[in-house]
Formats: sequence, C-alpha cells, structure tokens
Amino acid sequence: MGLFKPNIEKLKARKNVKGLIKALGDRDEYVRESAAKALGEIGDARAVEPLIEALGDRDEYVRESAAKALGEIGDARAVEGLIEALGDSDVDVRWSAVQALGEIGDARAVEGLIEALGDSDVDVRKSAAKALGEIGDARAVEGLIEALGDGDVRWSAAIALVEIGEPAVEPLIEALCDIDEHVRWWAAEALGKIGDPRAVEGLIRALKDSADWVRWEAAEALGKIGDPRAFDALSELVHDEDKNVREAARDALREIEKRAIKRQ
Repeated sequence: MGLFKPNIEKLKARKNVKGLIKALGDRDEYVRESAAKALGEIGDARAVEPLIEALGDRDEYVRESAAKALGEIGDARAVEGLIEALGDSDVDVRWSAVQALGEIGDARAVEGLIEALGDSDVDVRKSAAKALGEIGDARAVEGLIEALGDGDVRWSAAIALVEIGEPAVEPLIEALCDIDEHVRWWAAEALGKIGDPRAVEGLIRALKDSADWVRWEAAEALGKIGDPRAFDALSELVHDEDKNVREAARDALREIEKRAIKRQ
C-alpha cells in the first residue's frame, strides 16, 4: 500500500470506514490489526465482509481482532466465518470467535459451540458454555450436562442450562442420578434456579444421596421451588449427620411454610 502507513487513529476519529477497510489489506500486520479493532469500535455493517475475509489473515492477532470486531458489529452474516474460526490453530482466535458467536446469538452456531465445549483450552470451553446459554437453544442441553463433569466449566455450564430453562429440566432430573457426584450437585443447583415443579420428585430422591453436598444442594433447590410435596422428606433431613444439610433442610421447610401461609 505504499511507503506510508495509514493513520488508523485519524481514520477511526473520522469514522472513515472505507479507509479502514482498505487498511485491512496493508502489508504491516499491526496496521491490519489496528484497522480491524477500529472497525469493530465503529460498528458499521459495511465492514462485515472485509472482516470475514480477515479471519483468514496469516497473522493471528489480525484474525483475533477481526473476530472480536465481528462480535461487536453483531451481524449474522459473520456466523459461518466465525464457526470456521472455531477450528483456528490459535487459542485466542478460537476464544474470540466463541465470544463473537455468543454476542451475535444465531442458532446456526449451536453445533460448533457444542464441539467447542471439548476444546483443549479452558477459557474457550467456558465461553462456549456461556455462548450456548445466551443463544438458548435446546440442542445444547446434552452437551452442557456433560460439561457439568468438567471441573473448570461446570459453573458456566450450569448457568447456561438455567438460561435455557424448561427444555433442560427433564435431562437435569436424569442427571441427578449421574455417576459423578459433581454432576448430581450442579444438576440440583440448576434445577433449583429454574424452579420447575417437575423436578420435585427427583430432588426428593436426591435428599438420600451418598454425597452430603448433593443432599445439601437438593434441599436448597426444594426450598427455592417451595413445593409442599417435599415437606416430609425435608423434615427427615433435619437430623442429617451433616450440619450444612440440616440447615438447608430447615431453611427449605421455612420457605415452604411461608408460601403455604401466603396461599391461604
């Protein structure tokens, strides 16, 4: 593009989108990276196609900045290119692509994001779970429940399942019987936050779980749901060997009683 580098800050200040798009083709990777960032900050849809092309740039920093910019612009035309970027060799590019897909919120990204739950990088996996929750597609439920077994991701996966809501209830009830006590625990946590009465019977059974923290979480979840069907089972739990479980049972019983009084 000649001997002189374009002044990205001046182009950005003037919102010169055409000039910034031209700068995406500069020989200097720093210029290309800065141009991508500026285009994202301006948010003009004219930059979408050039930024999609920049996802294939030879420099990873340019690709990363292009992915972030596409997320900031939020145009659905970028979805296919960002899905391809989920397979990029650079972890920061993959992470930025996941983030962008969550911001755009297009259901076409669901399958790719489910695959990203198995990425080698923990931040990519966490962001994939978050993005799936933001999209809210029921197809993600099975993969997110599996992610409850990932110690680094389970919190993000549980939040995503809560955001998906009703379609996740029955699979989460089944997960209360999972071989992994961590999965059972987070399944109870998510069911309590969703608050669907269909979970009551499964949570009552979970009050007899061998893991005290699962019993604790099941008691808390039943308190949040506030269904009187859980009263007798929770009453038995006030004598549990674990102090936290006993306290959770008492709190849940008080909540059920409070709601019963309000209904009178």
